[in-house]
Amino acid sequence: MPSKANLTPVDESITILQINAKWNQHHNVDLSGLNGCKVQFAWLEDQNEALKNQIKRVPVIMMYKGNNAVRQWKADLSFTLDVNLQEIQSAVNQYK
Repeated sequence: MPSKANLTPVDESITILQINAKWNQHHNVDLSGLNGCKVQFAWLEDQNEALKNQIKRVPVIMMYKGNNAVRQWKADLSFTLDVNLQEIQSAVNQYK
């Protein structure tokens, strides 16, 4: 009889993370209507310096499958993000 392998489950869940700056909070994107994913929010000011240096414009929305970033939406020079919920939901559905 073959022995059972000790397999660690792979995290394939989808997470949508929005990062914005407190001074720009009036441009937060409402992501509450998304389905089939975890939605998280973080303030840029609360992040480590390495991440702060990578983000040039806020808000930014990042999509993760497990621990891997698979998609990103960034604000334009006016610090507004022109994305609709349907576009993000479509991406979530694609990666599920």
